[in-house]
Amino acid sequence: MAVRLSVVMVHSTPATPSAERVAQGVVGELIGLSGIDLILVAPLDSLGEASTDRLTLSSISGDIAVLDWRSPQVMHESLSRLGVDGQRTQHPADPATAEMGSAPVKPNVQLRKLYFFNLSDFTAPEAVVSSIAELNAARAVRTFSLAPIIKRPASGDPVQASDSGVGSETISEPKTDSRLPTGTSSGVVRDRVADSRESESASPTQRSSGSLKHASSDVSLGTDSVDQDLDALIDELDQLDP
Repeated sequence: MAVRLSVVMVHSTPATPSAERVAQGVVGELIGLSGIDLILVAPLDSLGEASTDRLTLSSISGDIAVLDWRSPQVMHESLSRLGVDGQRTQHPADPATAEMGSAPVKPNVQLRKLYFFNLSDFTAPEAVVSSIAELNAARAVRTFSLAPIIKRPASGDPVQASDSGVGSETISEPKTDSRLPTGTSSGVVRDRVADSRESESASPTQRSSGSLKHASSDVSLGTDSVDQDLDALIDELDQLDP
């Protein structure tokens, strides 16, 4: 939706014919200008309490651009006497913005902006219309606060574990016993590794029962059976050798 600007032009008799041509040209151009609401009023100091022009000025709620043949400071003081409050705002045609005559700033109250144009500073109506059009275009620009941009890792970058405790788990192969007797074949090693994996995959109850049985068998063997076990292991290894 386009931003609209109320333009109040004070209709008074210019002092020179060239000024009259400027005033007529400005009125003719602003009537058909997009986004502009043109309002013609009598001289500000001549408006009475019940005048229609004063009621019209009081009904404007937004920002106002005022065109008159007087200085911006005088125009601002006249509007304040009429009860039309606002903050004099700087623009290219009024660079020397002053705080004199501005309404006091109230807490939590945003004052309207007042843009003053002294027509005595212009020699052609096109310059006035161009300044107003540029002012309204600048008012239509809005700024936004962007949220912080979070950089996502590339597809080839490693994914790091978060602080929530979720991490990667490394499963290692069971290690073979390096203390096996010399000459033990690879088949025996594979069998023992398989037995080790089966014991790891067994339930806790099975592992506990197995360990109990193993412990009981070790206890029942006694000291005299140690030599017999060693002899049986040596015989078994001799049979495996080609």
